[in-house]
Amino acid sequence: MITAFQATRIAGFLYSRPSYAANAALQQPLGANPTLAVLYSRPGKRKHVYKDTLKTYSEIQAIESQSGSGSSAQPTVQFPVESIKSKLQLEIDGTKRGIFGIKAAKGQAIEALLQQLEEQTPVLNVTEAMDQLNGGWQLLYTSLTIKGARKTKLGLREFVALGDFCQTVDTSTNCAVNKVYFSVTGLGNLSGSLTIIAAFEPVSPRRVSITFESASLVPQALEKLFASNYDLLLSVFNPEGWLDITYVDETHRVGRDDKGNVFYLQRC
Repeated sequence: MITAFQATRIAGFLYSRPSYAANAALQQPLGANPTLAVLYSRPGKRKHVYKDTLKTYSEIQAIESQSGSGSSAQPTVQFPVESIKSKLQLEIDGTKRGIFGIKAAKGQAIEALLQQLEEQTPVLNVTEAMDQLNGGWQLLYTSLTIKGARKTKLGLREFVALGDFCQTVDTSTNCAVNKVYFSVTGLGNLSGSLTIIAAFEPVSPRRVSITFESASLVPQALEKLFASNYDLLLSVFNPEGWLDITYVDETHRVGRDDKGNVFYLQRC
């Protein structure tokens, strides 16, 4: 690790001897030596910090030379898609899909990663390639939350547990079947699901309008359990409105609805 004194000496050396920019001390990864990020911000250089990509100073110089020496255009750094997905998985682990709310800092970190993913979507006009949406999907994370009185009324604080959130999309019929699985303790380990069927229609290159068609709870014992709060249950999971499909590839999908919620799903 370079000390503050050494960093000062190196910085002075760089100002007076630019031809030695590839000094051996600068071959350390930026992640290992954050001081280098400061050195790289010296006069005459564009202020880009690459420490998250663990690049050496020489690699940074290579990026700059490819962009054109002295050019006013600034290089765009894109993180590998698989790296973003791995970071997302680490952030999402332990959040219970975010459905019961998470700390603000955690939510901001997930949102930032989702935006990075959206910037690299391989399909811009999703509604012109609807086959990309066909098949089964499982929810990994959402900003939609069930908290406070709603959580209490639905029994989700004590004896009702949420299981998987799954969706099956059929673009040949413009139909989506959404299933939310429940398990109930104290009733012989009762389990069941809420099924919501919705129709969708493309309205723009990435937006679909969604119309609620029907809903059902099975088995009957689960229906009786939610009878007094059935409308509340539907108000939480009813997808009617519109959805922007902001990212889709062979394995993952991101959508944002008219209520301000984001959904991150994995193909299953």
